[in-house]
Amino acid sequence: MGVRLLLCVFLAAASLWAQANGKLQLHFIDVGQGDGAILISPGGQTVAFDIGRDMVTMNCDKPVAYYGQLGIRKLDYLIVSHYHEDHIGCVPSILASVSVDHVADRGQSYDSTFYDEYARATKGKRTIAHVGDKIVLDETSPAPVTIEVYAVNANGMSTTNENDLSLAVRIAYGSFRAEFGGDLSGDDTDGYIDVETGVAGAVGKLDVYKVHHHCSSHSSNDAWLVQTKPTIAIISTGDGNTYGHPTDDCLERLHSAGAETYWTEHGNGATPVPGWDTVSGTTIVSVDIAAMQYTVAHGTESESYAIGGR
Repeated sequence: MGVRLLLCVFLAAASLWAQANGKLQLHFIDVGQGDGAILISPGGQTVAFDIGRDMVTMNCDKPVAYYGQLGIRKLDYLIVSHYHEDHIGCVPSILASVSVDHVADRGQSYDSTFYDEYARATKGKRTIAHVGDKIVLDETSPAPVTIEVYAVNANGMSTTNENDLSLAVRIAYGSFRAEFGGDLSGDDTDGYIDVETGVAGAVGKLDVYKVHHHCSSHSSNDAWLVQTKPTIAIISTGDGNTYGHPTDDCLERLHSAGAETYWTEHGNGATPVPGWDTVSGTTIVSVDIAAMQYTVAHGTESESYAIGGR
């Protein structure tokens, strides 16, 4: 093996070790008005959940910078919720310098130039997700991480709304539970259909809820929150957005359910309520199942929560 190849292997391993810390990490990236998160398993496997474009600045500077900051050169999986630009628009920019082994999405296609660019960037890597599919990370570990699909393509209900078709997954690590569901809807008005209610019971109690649809009026309905009872809720939103995210009614439902919220940016809708809402920027959840707790780190601050919560 040549010196150059040895050096490349060493650098790749050093990057992996730098990322992994023996805990489950969930990095909720401040991408502006878009969506993107990275999971790093205790053993160092990596999963991206959406890689979206900021719909205010229309660029990919923030996710590109954050992937570089983490030193990620390879993704084991990319899970794509649906085909809107704020969820897939920066996939080509990231995959220009980061390899990916597997891509899971809802299949089918979408009529847009950014979908076409996404399809080209992920060609040969895509698998259609189905309800019940599972990805197991750190498979030989005594405490593997399992990602299970609970919703995709509205679970057979009739709709052409791309948000309703979102792929939703639950992460399980020991007793810890988190959910990512893209722009899944919980409303039967304005062209949306209620998918949330039908899957809430199967998803069950959550420690961390990545709030559907940037906390729009159409997300996070009462039936969903009664079943999932999230301890904390992460809202991906961008300053100056034209959608009014996060909305007052979505925040009121989350507060009524007892969920504390963390916002990647202030957004352009509801006003944060002291004691309930924190504008946190990029937010990192680190899970220690031995201690039965997880921490939420943002900037120089952090808070700890018991797994299982309320």
